[in-house]
Amino acid sequence: MKIFIYKTLFVFICLFLLYKFTIDAKISEYEKKFELLQSDYGREILREKIRKEVRKSLEKDTILNPEDNALLKKLIFKLKNELN
Repeated sequence: MKIFIYKTLFVFICLFLLYKFTIDAKISEYEKKFELLQSDYGREILREKIRKEVRKSLEKDTILNPEDNALLKKLIFKLKNELN
């Protein structure tokens, strides 16, 4: 009976450690990101990243690749037709 209890305890400890190192680590990572977005400082960091990416895209000659350009053109044309 002792061996069964020891084996069961060992299995539960192993499962707990597996959970802590895998699933719980990811959950903690996402919680930290979510908390950062809730603070003013975190939102300001996000705004700065967006501004940086917009500046970088404006420096390029073309923002869209030709395939995206054609898709957006068709979408805008279709929206114009539906609005009229």
